[in-house]
Amino acid sequence: MPTNLPPQYFEAEKAYRQARTPQEKIEALENMLAIMPKHKGTDHLRGELRARMARLTEEMERRSAGGRAQLYHVPREGAGQVALIGPPDSGKSQLIAILTGAPVKVAPYPFTTQLPQPAMMPYENIQIQLVDLPPVAEQATPGWVRPILRNADLLAMVVDLAGDPADGLEMLLAEIAAMRIQPVKPAEGGAEAEPGATVRKGAVLVGSKLDEPGAADNLELLEIAAEGRWPLVAVSAANGKGLEELRRLLFQGLRVIRVYTKPPGREANMAEPTVLKEGATVGDLAAIIHKELHEKLKYAVVWGSGKFQGQRVGRSYVLEDGDVVELLAETR
Repeated sequence: MPTNLPPQYFEAEKAYRQARTPQEKIEALENMLAIMPKHKGTDHLRGELRARMARLTEEMERRSAGGRAQLYHVPREGAGQVALIGPPDSGKSQLIAILTGAPVKVAPYPFTTQLPQPAMMPYENIQIQLVDLPPVAEQATPGWVRPILRNADLLAMVVDLAGDPADGLEMLLAEIAAMRIQPVKPAEGGAEAEPGATVRKGAVLVGSKLDEPGAADNLELLEIAAEGRWPLVAVSAANGKGLEELRRLLFQGLRVIRVYTKPPGREANMAEPTVLKEGATVGDLAAIIHKELHEKLKYAVVWGSGKFQGQRVGRSYVLEDGDVVELLAETR
């Protein structure tokens, strides 16, 4: 089948041949993919261009050498780090742009994202870090995506409801499995046992583009394919539907709590919580605030979320989201 490429494509191809750096070549390939008509006659060529982009990304890693960590390592910020991963054109970048307000690069063609792009999403009185990643595709997923996924606190697997979500999910899971990652419900996630072992990573499943024709019917297909293995939410970045539920799911998936410290005789600052992992104790809170406070901690007074007022507890008391804590240390 003929490709029927327009003249603008050959101009972009000329720019690719004249490019000197991997980044310039990647940008030219992006233009070629954007201009190229999408039909069966161009499927092979699209795959070839995507493979070139993957090789160029690897070349950038090799050239980076000592600067590689700066390019591909994303320091964790806020209450937790959520890595968004999905097939080409799944709408990840648009979702991050809407959720965070950050100027994330968004374009109506796949493989727009070539480097990890972190941005902060407000949720009530905390910030959650979202990381946009290149799309996963068979034999074209950059190798540096793997450590970011393995180190993230939570995965958000994004699948396009406007296409075939079951096929998209199947391909996505196969690529994630090749990275030795097993996405599970957030409560079932855990640290890897040893370097190189398969890590069980908490995940949520996001069906995007709910506003597109046929998306509601495709959502049922995605629910069947998912088999209840992860929390699932359908969203639309275009009209905002489902975004609040997505924010809530991401917060819950991080499995963190917000605790408010109260100085003796003063009110607690309810605008700036201390974020702890679920299961954290009064002793853990004291250790985060100050090493000496942890060592000299005598007891704490806790005001729970509607459960009790001013209960005296020891350092092994397990805290809950919304607790107000007054820490009392020995004075001698």
